[in-house]
Formats: sequence, structure tokens, C-alpha cells
Amino acid sequence: MLLFQDILELTKSEARKHIENLDEKDVIFDQTEHAHITVRLVRYEKTVDNFDTKLNAIMNELKKLPFVQSLEYENGYINIITDGWYLLNAMHESLQTTGSFPESFQDPERVSVEHTSTNPTGPIHMGRIRNSIIGDSIARLMERYGYRVVTQYYVNDSGKQMVSLYLGYEKFHKGETLTKEILLDGYKKIYEYFEQKGDEKEVELLMEKYEKGDDDLINQIKNIAQIMLDDIVSDLELLNIKMDEFTWESEFIVTGETEEVIKDLSEYILDENGALYIDVPNVRKIFVKRKNGTSLYVTRDIAYHMYKFSQYDKCIVVVGEDHKEHGKIMDYVMHQLLDYKNSLDFVYYGMVNLESGRMSTRKGTSVTVKEVYEKLYEKARNEVLSRYSEEKDVDKISRDIAVSSLRFYMLKINMQKPITFKWEDALDFNGETAPFIMYSYTRASSIMEKVKSSSEEASSKNIEKEENDLILEMYKYPYKIMNATKSLRPDIITGYILDLSKKFTTFYEKCKVLGEETGIQERRLNILKTYMNIIDDSSQIVGIKNVKKM
Repeated sequence: MLLFQDILELTKSEARKHIENLDEKDVIFDQTEHAHITVRLVRYEKTVDNFDTKLNAIMNELKKLPFVQSLEYENGYINIITDGWYLLNAMHESLQTTGSFPESFQDPERVSVEHTSTNPTGPIHMGRIRNSIIGDSIARLMERYGYRVVTQYYVNDSGKQMVSLYLGYEKFHKGETLTKEILLDGYKKIYEYFEQKGDEKEVELLMEKYEKGDDDLINQIKNIAQIMLDDIVSDLELLNIKMDEFTWESEFIVTGETEEVIKDLSEYILDENGALYIDVPNVRKIFVKRKNGTSLYVTRDIAYHMYKFSQYDKCIVVVGEDHKEHGKIMDYVMHQLLDYKNSLDFVYYGMVNLESGRMSTRKGTSVTVKEVYEKLYEKARNEVLSRYSEEKDVDKISRDIAVSSLRFYMLKINMQKPITFKWEDALDFNGETAPFIMYSYTRASSIMEKVKSSSEEASSKNIEKEENDLILEMYKYPYKIMNATKSLRPDIITGYILDLSKKFTTFYEKCKVLGEETGIQERRLNILKTYMNIIDDSSQIVGIKNVKKM
């Protein structure tokens, strides 16, 4: 949880002393230029007895709050202007005493965030990396809020695609050294082979052999999966994405846990010509065992969720929008049939496509993360060198810009919306991009480096509108964290960072810092310190790496 002075809650509390049924949504940060906080009373004017008397009482109580500078009532709204000096000091004190604003207090609940979990059949491409970036940012967000978080990768080494990858190697490259390139070539050729032959019976026979516990086959496929997985993990590390745990799907077959799932669901299981299924309302028949005795993906996923529920209080799973039905199935089975009480949230995102269409590893129509990263790095390097030809840290700065640009690009759009990947957008260093945010931090840092030590006290006199606007925007940070955590939407944080950077840019252009009169300079330096802390803190949630030079 977050610890800070909740000015919206304090405002609400005072208003509810006189209008008890005041709705949560009637006290908000104003989105117009009329005020900083708005109390919406228009719908209570005709429904609350003695409204005028109660309104006057509310106004008098609100005037006493230390963060209220002024207020007025107009057309059913109490418009409040906040005291920037008070809010600045509250943030500054928090930073001095705890090192952060807002302070967080560790929640005892344990949280699992499963993301990426792409089949280890090839390098991770742009169609899948949105999952990883969203999942990693959600994990960082939950951790910032105070939860104990573990990230998980569910390694699918048991399905049709993995058996096909193995078969491709056996048919076309048997005896050759196992490499990613060899495996990918075999994977592409095996699907061409299936199309020519007209069936996939060889895969079906291998899957049946696999499910019966053939140790040699299981180990060979796991070895192949590990080679591909190592490459995926390497790509994730380029974007500063680290997985805490890897759980192998095959383990639930080897240990017999898929059979335990069948037993646990026995009272709900129906038989159709030897195949076992359950009925999920408003979905369809969900088969959990084939008539040849082999399990299905859903059976193994239930076993996996049973394992997660034994370890964690909250389980979050990031998947593409095409998995919505699967999410409904898992929710129904875990909560309605197996009666677990753990929280289970599926976070769905729109797919990433090329302008030419959907990406596919086996069809060779994908753009890999590594390709995009390298192009972003080269462009960033050229930009940095054009400004600082002798900068010794050019490589690190360029890589930080590349990573930040790609992560921000994938997060700034609402997760539900699909993205059509365009090079010119991903490589754009102007406008609403990570470099714009990073440059605001660079500007603040540049001023702070020129500061000479001073014993003067900061002053509250002559606070400009641009200062007040920036201070209020900074004070909104804990509210953004709470909203993003509750809704599992890291794009709320990217939107906030962008708005905050714009407010800072206006402040930077309008308000002189160094060389200002005594007291005002010190106040504006405190604003800069607070800004740098909050922009860096919020940037870390979404994976932006701020730098002192760009």
C-alpha cells in the first residue's frame, strides 16, 4: 500500500460530514482550467434538504484544510485551487525522510505475474514482445505498490508445436549440431512437409508416446526447448526483462498431476466416445482427455494454476485477446468447480501486426525483437554522437534510449487496442516518445549539476502558475499508481509520465531557476529535485532508463 496525504480523501471526508451519500466520483482532480480539485454537487442541489446551509458548512470546512489555497462555488461545483507550497513541502519531506514519494508499505499478499510464455519454437518477435513488456511493467507496478511479486514463464514443451519442432530436426537435420538456426529451418520444413502429405499422423503418434511417459522423447524435446528458450531469455534481457521462475509444462505430465486434475474434476466430467470433457456455461464442451488417453493443453494449464494457487494469493496472467475464451474457462474451473479463493486476473492485449499482415515464425513473416532493438540502437547512437561527439558513455546512453523507446512504444497505447508495427513510429525520436521524457530528465539534471551549495531557505513568495501546475501534477503520482494497480494498466503510468514531462517542459521554458532571487531559486531547485525523483521512479515502472546526457 501507499503512504501519503490523500487530499482527495480528505476533501471527500469533509464534504460527507454534511452530504453523507456523496459519491466517490464526485471529488476529482479537475481536467479543465477552472480548478485543481472539483467537488461535484450539481445533482444534490435539488435532492438534499437544506442544501444551501450544508453547502456553506462544507465550504467553511474545506477552507480550513491546509492544502486549500482558495475555493468558490459555481454552477453546482466547488472549485478548489490547491496550495502548491504546501504540496511541494509534503513531497519534499517524504523524499528527505523515506527517499521516495509516495512511500510504500509492503503488503503481505504474494503475487504471481505470468507473462511471455511464448512457445520456444523460435526467437521472440514483435508480435509477442508486447506481452513481455506489459507483463514486466505490471510486475514492477505491483512491486512499487507494495506487493511481493514473482514473475513466471510457463514453458510449453509438450504440445503439437514442440513435437513438430523435434520432428523437423529428426527428419531434416538428424545428427547435426543442435543450434537455433538448424531447429528453425527444420520447423519451417516440417510444416511444408505436412501440407504436401495432407496429414500430421506422425505428430499424433509422437504425442501419444510422449504422454505415456517416454523418458527419452521427453528429455530430447526438453533439450531442444531449452536451446530455443535460452535465445528468448537473451532477447528479453536486452529489454531489461528478467524472469524469476520457469515452470515446464512437461513436469505436470511426468509427475502425474494431469491425472490428479481428472480425479479432482471427476464429478463434473462427462464421456463422449471415450474422450472426457466438462461443460463450461456459455462456452462449449472443454475436453480434458482424448480418447487415446493423452491430456490436452487445458488439463495441463489447470494443473499449473493449481500449483500457482498453492503458492500465491493473487495470480495475474498476460495473454493475447485471442485467449479470452481460455481465460473464462480457467476462471470457471478454478473458482466454480475447484472452489479456490485466490484472485485470478487475465490481462488481455491487442495483437501486434506488420503492415503486411500477421507475424508467424514458421512462415518466416516475423520481425524479431533483436532486429528492432539493433536498428533503434543505431539511430540512437547517431543522434547522441551528433550532440556529443566525444561522449565516452555513448554506447550505454544509446542502448538505454533504444530500450526505453521500444518499451514506451508498446505501452503508450491502450492495451486493448491492436498495434500495426511501423518502423517510422518506433524510430521516431520526436513527439510523444520515450526520448522526449528522457530529455526532460536530462534538462533537470543539467541544471542541478550547476548548483553551488547554499544555506538559504526556500520561499513561498511569487509562485508562478507553471510552478503550481507542475507541483500538482507531481502530487497526482500516487493516485496514478493506485489506479494503474487496481486496473492492471501500465499505460496509465506512461500517459502520466508524458503529461508530467510536458508540464515540466513548460516550467523549464517559463521559470528561471539559477540566478533567481534568494528563496525563489531554492524553491525551484526543490521542484527540480522532486521532479527528477518522481519521473525516475515512474519511469522505472515502465522500463524507461533516464540518462544525464542525450
